[in-house]
Amino acid sequence: MTNYLNADLRCILRKQSFLGSVGVFVLLFVVMVFIDVNPSFTTEMYVAKVTGFLSFFPLVIGVFVFISVYADDFKCRSMQVAIGYGIPRSHIILAKLMESTILLFATAGIIGGLVLYAPVVLGLVPNTQQLVSLALTVAVEMIRAQGYLALSTVPVFFSQDAVGGIVAYVLLSSKTVYIVLSMVLGQELLVNTIGDLTDYLYTVQLYTVKAELMEGAPFIFTFVAALLIYIVLPTGIAIIGFRKKELEF
Repeated sequence: MTNYLNADLRCILRKQSFLGSVGVFVLLFVVMVFIDVNPSFTTEMYVAKVTGFLSFFPLVIGVFVFISVYADDFKCRSMQVAIGYGIPRSHIILAKLMESTILLFATAGIIGGLVLYAPVVLGLVPNTQQLVSLALTVAVEMIRAQGYLALSTVPVFFSQDAVGGIVAYVLLSSKTVYIVLSMVLGQELLVNTIGDLTDYLYTVQLYTVKAELMEGAPFIFTFVAALLIYIVLPTGIAIIGFRKKELEF
């Protein structure tokens, strides 16, 4: 599995589409910051602007990670070849999950460094709480992207076609699913009958973890629950489903 993982990562890092998406995101950040710079620009305004900008990380970066990790493999059938050489299907899925995690983490590290260094260039002096808030925002958006990737792999491995997964990922990362579910689960009748289930949505759980960390409150249970439900569980379902599918060549 390690050789498969390393080979895939080397291949992805040579793709202009993925590297280009990172470059475009960085460029958009620079443009956004310097357009807003003026004599009255404060650290509070910088933190607010950057927090809003980073909410697009799962959509912009995540889509290209998903395409690079999953779509190209199904397109050229290299995954089927790897299985033919004896790599277990479960290892393929886990390797893909690790690939996406590594790519998201590396990209988040680049973006995070830029976000934390930019105030120095702008002559701003953020306090410790503001720096922690920015760092946590980068981490939360990265983990949010990872959860959406894990959820979107279920239709990919059930159908052996990345198109359904790409559609699912875009709907998740654009917060379309979140908005619809919030509207449905937030209905007064449902809330009065079974309680407010919007608190269990992945986005809400991660933002709750961030808020708890900022306040110094315990966060382990919420964080672990989010990972188990939205990353581990979909991965397990994908493994079970893929094992039962006949390979398409």
